[in-house]
Amino acid sequence: MFDPYAILAWVIFGSLGVIYVAYGKWKDLWQPKVLGFALMFFPYFIPSGFWLWTVGVILSLAIFVAKD
Repeated sequence: MFDPYAILAWVIFGSLGVIYVAYGKWKDLWQPKVLGFALMFFPYFIPSGFWLWTVGVILSLAIFVAKD
């Protein structure tokens, strides 16, 4: 059975990933695109709820570090 918090994490981080990719495409920057795709696809490889939220928050905040 799926954990409701894991499903919530998938929705939140997937939505942020789509926003990051759109922003990167609009500004023609590769860093937001890469972070966006990472946010959209990392939940497929992390089964643990704790690590899902931890990696998701780190990737979400990495946009502030990855600016040119």
